[in-house]
Amino acid sequence: MSLNMTWILSLMSLSILFLPNYDAFTMHHHLKLEALVPRPVSRNLHQHFIASNTSNNHHNSDHQSHHEKEPKIEKRNNSKKHIMDGTRRSSILSAVALATTTLIQPSIAHAVNTNEQETTITNTALTNKTPISASWKAVDGLNSLDQNQKIVSFDSSAYKAMMDDPSRTPLFEKAIIQRLNNAPNGNGPESQTVLDLGTGPYAVFALIAARAGAGKVYAIEANREAALSARAMITKFGYDDVITVLEGFSNEITLPDNQKADFAVAEIVGSVATEEGAYATILDAHQRLLKEPNDPNSWIPNRIQTYAAPASYTLHNLFQPPSFDWGKLNGEPVRFNCRDEGLQLLSNPVLVEDISFPDIVKDKSTIGPKDVKFSIDGKRIEDNTLVFYEELRRGRLGKDEAENMAKTTGSTFSGVALWPRLILDGDGEIEVNSRGFPSGKHQKSHWQTVLPIMSDIPIPVKAGDEVQVTMNFDVGSGGILKPPSYSIYGNILS
Repeated sequence: MSLNMTWILSLMSLSILFLPNYDAFTMHHHLKLEALVPRPVSRNLHQHFIASNTSNNHHNSDHQSHHEKEPKIEKRNNSKKHIMDGTRRSSILSAVALATTTLIQPSIAHAVNTNEQETTITNTALTNKTPISASWKAVDGLNSLDQNQKIVSFDSSAYKAMMDDPSRTPLFEKAIIQRLNNAPNGNGPESQTVLDLGTGPYAVFALIAARAGAGKVYAIEANREAALSARAMITKFGYDDVITVLEGFSNEITLPDNQKADFAVAEIVGSVATEEGAYATILDAHQRLLKEPNDPNSWIPNRIQTYAAPASYTLHNLFQPPSFDWGKLNGEPVRFNCRDEGLQLLSNPVLVEDISFPDIVKDKSTIGPKDVKFSIDGKRIEDNTLVFYEELRRGRLGKDEAENMAKTTGSTFSGVALWPRLILDGDGEIEVNSRGFPSGKHQKSHWQTVLPIMSDIPIPVKAGDEVQVTMNFDVGSGGILKPPSYSIYGNILS
């Protein structure tokens, strides 16, 4: 790759700073893509971006079979402040627009022509097949608790993001208090023994249960540093006599005196719901650690789900071969803040994982391959194109270039996006949504939207096309210490 091309790609990366809906977390993941260029961009530039975003380590999320989540802490500022005088900023933006126009125009022309040709066959039988595929492990691209890359783990900023998520922590608090106040047989909260799986460094949910009057709380934590922090937090608030922290993986722990809990709080839900080991963890706890594991009121959450939809992605259209090699991701998905407008859905979401904790032993429907079909929605293509255009214009791309790029991006497929949903109580009344339900619209969440790139080059699509895939998720065959693995493969029919 020429030095001029390297310079262009560097400027493109810099343009991310000026797209208003790209927060620091999203930027961190997009900038990792610099490594896919055959010859890397400036090391200093790369370091600048990484240094600017070190507080937003990989995960907006919080959980793990023995990792954590926590309550109110100082809110994190998601928009990094990059100081730059107006003249320099304007010059860079102009250069970005020029560089982007030069690089993307040939691929835009090809894609637009392709779409124009395909609109003539919208109402005919779907006879053309374009293969798509992606495979990855849950730990790919994320932090791990050990060097063997077995268990997803989180840093302090991720725990704070979980704690501060207004669509998560207050709803868990509501579910915990409601469950304690409705103890069986007319008993009070003090009659209840609570199990907190993955209490984290702040012991958030354990402390909520203790404050609400639980008689005993066992908080399991696999990360030694997090366990030490949890004990300190519990001492600070004066609940040493109620909460006991048990360090280790839950499958290696037996409660003191072979006790069993009345109910468990298990916020070990990933951005793909099962990616933090929830299936294997709950299966083990179901068999050993709860009094009435088949009772819907024995679990918070009661049910976890993953929804999916085909999606378009701006940077997949902007960075293309031969200058940019998406294959070098080796299956590792791109992870987005759920508010990131750079990713738009092409169809209505479909439920692809649905795990009921009380029914986990007898319900095997979540195990093994599952065939899923999506139908490309023409109205979504139109709406997405308008959103992409506004985003590109706010990024100071010229009108014609923004129009062409928006049209191209809005009518191309990059991969199948995935995100989680939780039903906390047995009655199904307390829900936690990372994206809007049921439409999948953008909203604030500490969870991410996960997008495996399923083709090196974005694939043109139109209304009525179908995305037919097999989803083969191995989420529990090897127990807690084997990371879940995911494979999606199939065809686009046009």
